[in-house]
Amino acid sequence: MVDKRNCSFCGQDIEPGTGKMYVKKDGTRYMFCSLKCQKNMVVLKRVNRNVRWTTHFVKQAGPTPPKSGASNQPEPAQSGGAPKKGKKAAGAKAAAPAETAAPEAPAE
Repeated sequence: MVDKRNCSFCGQDIEPGTGKMYVKKDGTRYMFCSLKCQKNMVVLKRVNRNVRWTTHFVKQAGPTPPKSGASNQPEPAQSGGAPKKGKKAAGAKAAAPAETAAPEAPAE
């Protein structure tokens, strides 16, 4: 039977025949599922409890509290706000300028 191994950084299961074992001079062994995990721990010296994509962060942070006034209804779509100057929204046609002049008097 093959031993079940977990990544030392992110905590994911490592399939047999994959991953990398890193051994320090003091004899400490680390198992990594990917180069991303190895670089974050060894090179960048990051703590896995502070990196959001690790399972250790999720365990420490706990479940996220629901928003106030949360209900089972989906939230309405939010508008993107006013368009930025100089750029038009994709697929939008140029709108005719609005008339700001005073209304004309009726002809006699």
